[in-house]
Amino acid sequence: MNIAQLIASAIASASAAIIAVVLTNWLTRRREHEADWRKLKFAQYQEFVLALSGIVNERSSREGQARYSDAVNSMALIAPMNVLKPLTEFQSEISYINKTQSQESHDRLLDPLIRAMRADIHPHHMPEPVDYMFKLLGVPPAHVNRDA
Repeated sequence: MNIAQLIASAIASASAAIIAVVLTNWLTRRREHEADWRKLKFAQYQEFVLALSGIVNERSSREGQARYSDAVNSMALIAPMNVLKPLTEFQSEISYINKTQSQESHDRLLDPLIRAMRADIHPHHMPEPVDYMFKLLGVPPAHVNRDA
């Protein structure tokens, strides 16, 4: 082997090592960015569900409504369209303007919204069984006799 071949071999080896380091660094940063983004989405989706729980009929208050409005409005910044579409449909159903709202319709529209949020924050999401429906749990009425 002559000097030119040794130099070419060294340059090729050094170039491959540099490319490997740069590529590994880029992939690591990308994975970290995706993980941070999922954490941010989870926090926003959690705030949405907590705010939604605060406006269940028996718990609804002006402050709860304001928190819920803020959570819904913030979703526009972080949620993809496959979450925003069911959110809009759900919001239209539970709006105070809608005089025909029903619990059945509420639950029917909440389910795809929760499923879309779960799929958005789970990168390798396994489909949930279709025979399960996500619903909200409310507070029992104050007059319920627990001893009975």
